[in-house]
Amino acid sequence: MSDFFENLGGGPVRSAADYRKQDINTREAGRRIISDLRPGVGDGDRMHEEGSTSCVDDLGFDDDGVTRKQPHYTWGLHYSSEADYRADLGKLRAAWAHRGWKTVEQPADEPLNPDRPTPRWPGIRTTDDHGVTLAIRIDWYTGEPTLSADGGCIRYQRDNGVIARKRTGAGGGKSPARQGTVTYDDGVRLSIGPVQPMPPTPDETGDGTPAAYTYRVPVTVTNLSGAPVELRSYDIGSYAGANPGVTRLSSYPAELNSGGPHLVSEGESTRLEFVYTAKTKPSHLDLTYGPGELHTSYPWRLSVP
Repeated sequence: MSDFFENLGGGPVRSAADYRKQDINTREAGRRIISDLRPGVGDGDRMHEEGSTSCVDDLGFDDDGVTRKQPHYTWGLHYSSEADYRADLGKLRAAWAHRGWKTVEQPADEPLNPDRPTPRWPGIRTTDDHGVTLAIRIDWYTGEPTLSADGGCIRYQRDNGVIARKRTGAGGGKSPARQGTVTYDDGVRLSIGPVQPMPPTPDETGDGTPAAYTYRVPVTVTNLSGAPVELRSYDIGSYAGANPGVTRLSSYPAELNSGGPHLVSEGESTRLEFVYTAKTKPSHLDLTYGPGELHTSYPWRLSVP
């Protein structure tokens, strides 16, 4: 009975780190299929994220702090003939059988609009070792060959994110240091510091009387994982009671004031600058930071020059 209601509610509640891992698995699975096809048929980096109307909590099973998402991506494929398309399906059948995956044959769909006929080419699908459903078929709307990778609907705890495998310097959160790093299990690397004094001006502080001390705090996020990282202004904060008399200026960084998240794609690095003001010089800055909603926030203790 317990299993029945768990499945009805969308499956077990997992961690945000589990969702992140499955998202990476789903993207990599699709890219691997692209590499198995003939050259030039598709581009592994040109994927489209699909929304899901089924991965929702209609029955109220998700408590506070629990959410659900479905990593699901599609890639457009381009073939000059049906023979080339069918030849690639044959290559995939053999590759999937070699990997121990079962191939499910999918007959051609009936055309959505009889006045706009689409190719009546069959499709195939399988499920890989990570539970990702992979399929190649003719898209019922566009009439073009399409590859899809679906990682399934995942319920997860927002606050249980990817953890660090290494923390150094100020990223250790104990003794103050000029700068530090945190390297996460998925390959995302975070560097903060050193704190740099900057001339306090009314334009920068947003006040007619500038604060006595103004500091910029550089934050660099390097994404060596297999999925983008979405940065937001509220990723950074302070503990309760930390840094009395110190104020973070919400207008910095400018990159995070557009309303949407700032995206750090795979293999890329982004440098942001947060700005703090103080009436009296602080001995150090105590911060918390986690890059994006899927990575654990850690305390930072930065020395002030």
